Amino acid sequence: MNKQEVIERMCQSGLLPVFRTNDVRHLFPASQAYYDAGIGCVEYTLTMPNALQLIKEAAASLPKDMFLGAGTVLDGPTVERAVQAGAKFIASPGISAEMVQACKALGVVSVVGAITPSEIIEALRLGADVIKVFPATSMGPIFFSEMLGPFPGLHQMAAGGMTLANLKDYVVAGAEIVTLLANGLDAAAYAAGDGPAITRAAIRWIEAVRTARQSK
Repeated sequence: MNKQEVIERMCQSGLLPVFRTNDVRHLFPASQAYYDAGIGCVEYTLTMPNALQLIKEAAASLPKDMFLGAGTVLDGPTVERAVQAGAKFIASPGISAEMVQACKALGVVSVVGAITPSEIIEALRLGADVIKVFPATSMGPIFFSEMLGPFPGLHQMAAGGMTLANLKDYVVAGAEIVTLLANGLDAAAYAAGDGPAITRAAIRWIEAVRTARQSK
């Protein structure tokens, strides 16, 4: 698999569930539930306990065409450990030259946080593959449409504050990928390990992205 395959898989549903929780009891069934809904990538933030081990175990147990990512990665050595564990993409809330360079060296997708044109220029100069606008709601949908002028073809991700109510505006404006709090989409279902309920909730988001894309 190459980086383009991972980006295309991420953009296919247009959704990236991000797990950030101390309660990891039902992490793998919940990840499977998103896959069952039609979402091909999930992110495990390294703020979770034993996150690298969780990535390793998930990579061994989840479908092989589900791509796992490591989030909140700030340096090169952590990139290396995450890739060894099975991560296919690496995400950071901001720009870390060391992180991007390690991703380039290892051939994995880098998702880099940036919220100004200057930061986007710097991230792209380093070799970032996807620009994560975080927090997206602080910039508003217009930021995404405006950035496509000077940066045509830019892969943009809207992260932070996304809801079913505002999702359409960001997708129409140019966000190819929207993140959601994976363990919070249906918090009760996650706490109970209710995979089918998580799948049903995720399908509503998938349909919302599809509808937004059709209205562009």
